[in-house]
Amino acid sequence: MKKIFICNLFKYYTTRCVWHGFEKLGYKVILKDYESPEDKFTDPELEDRLSKDILSMDPEFVFTVNYNPIVSRACYKSNVKYVAWTYDTPMDLPGTDTMELPTNHIFIFDHGEYQKYRNMGFETVYYLPLASVFHERFTPSVREDYLFDVSLIGNLYKATYPLLKDRLDKYYIGFLDGIMSAQRGIYGSYFILDLLRERKEEVKSINEKTGIKLSPEQISYSLAAYMTYLDRLSLMAMMSKRFNTALFTEGMDIKEKDVMKSLHVLPKVDYYKEMPGAFRKTKINLNPPFRAVWSAIPQRALDIMSSGGFLLSGYTAELAYYFKNDEELVLYDSVEDAVVKAQFYLKHDDIRERIKMAGYEKVKSEFRYEDRLTAIIETVVKQ
Repeated sequence: MKKIFICNLFKYYTTRCVWHGFEKLGYKVILKDYESPEDKFTDPELEDRLSKDILSMDPEFVFTVNYNPIVSRACYKSNVKYVAWTYDTPMDLPGTDTMELPTNHIFIFDHGEYQKYRNMGFETVYYLPLASVFHERFTPSVREDYLFDVSLIGNLYKATYPLLKDRLDKYYIGFLDGIMSAQRGIYGSYFILDLLRERKEEVKSINEKTGIKLSPEQISYSLAAYMTYLDRLSLMAMMSKRFNTALFTEGMDIKEKDVMKSLHVLPKVDYYKEMPGAFRKTKINLNPPFRAVWSAIPQRALDIMSSGGFLLSGYTAELAYYFKNDEELVLYDSVEDAVVKAQFYLKHDDIRERIKMAGYEKVKSEFRYEDRLTAIIETVVKQ
């Protein structure tokens, strides 16, 4: 029996789904947990330990959720194929030097991100949308406290931008705030990173004034996180004033709670045991994507539909491409648009039920782990 070694460094939720998916395809899967390294990009000791484990196991290939340079170098050193399937976007990397290693097979779920790396000349990257498995656990939830009109499962995104802002003068605060103001009005594209790459003098001055050496990518990520925070805060505030609304999260500070006094704030739910039930029982599930995600289908969107939940999501190009808007899901292009659409679908139970079941059937048939993993195997074996 062919072996696959799943290296579990960062304990991503979907690792278990991948593990069981490979087993269904007839592979022997060896999954090993490792302590997450402090430096997730460079750790010679961990790299050596991984190399020894890889050689002793002799797998057909090594697999991780999300690409990791430490694992990539260990596989190259061991002359064993390395397969990574991204789960986050944009990829959090300090550089691209390890991506060109010939043992790599990097499957990217974000077509925009995939195209970027292909245009840079990387032949080790492939496009592969995500999958969901919740439909296989389609059982009634024992919890009765998920009966909300609207809910969001996820964090508000604590951003680093306010810390940078404290160190900047009015000109650069205005420069960055202006960029964000323009971007917040646009769904389906993200221009901030390209703009920062062009404005090298401004980036240089920002670094000098903050005393922190930041790349355009890091500044872009900081701004995207802050915009996501503002989007989610606004969305929750406006929804909770009108509907019975819940936020499942790790926590909120006093100022945030003051803005949303009528919001039900609940602790985060277990990904496998509780989340599907929460999605299914809530009338409308929100998916405000991370602002740098303009193309991809987020994992959360698939999980909502796979659970039999109704999805109201911020627009992304691939959600619009793979799903029929207003028939299998509903997309919004502003916070105000989301509120208007939530109000409409809360008044029309029959339409809402029809849409959520159509979305469920689409994910159940076209976003299966077995199909995605088969595509990975066929691609890797050909190399």
